[in-house]
Amino acid sequence: MKKYLCVIEIKPECRDEYIGIHNNPWREMLEAIRAAGYTNEAIFYHKDQSIIYLECPDDTTHEECDARLRATDVCKKWDVTVCPWFAAEPVMCEKIFDLNQQLDGELLAD
Repeated sequence: MKKYLCVIEIKPECRDEYIGIHNNPWREMLEAIRAAGYTNEAIFYHKDQSIIYLECPDDTTHEECDARLRATDVCKKWDVTVCPWFAAEPVMCEKIFDLNQQLDGELLAD
């Protein structure tokens, strides 16, 4: 399983709306995320930072899943709603440690 982390700075005045839409997401958007190839997604919020954890199968990249998701009509509608709440562009974080890989003696490949 490939694991990714993305951080998005949210405008402080948009915090409640951003958290609210994620507490009650559109079912169609959830289905589009899964159909795009993501096997898991979890979002955490800390100090105006949305921290998004994503998983994809080993044979798929985040970029491939994201391209499929962004092509859907529901994602386009979601982005029109949510993107104005962003204070900055999303940033993909570099993975520098993975406990399981370390214990298995593997080098980081992601």
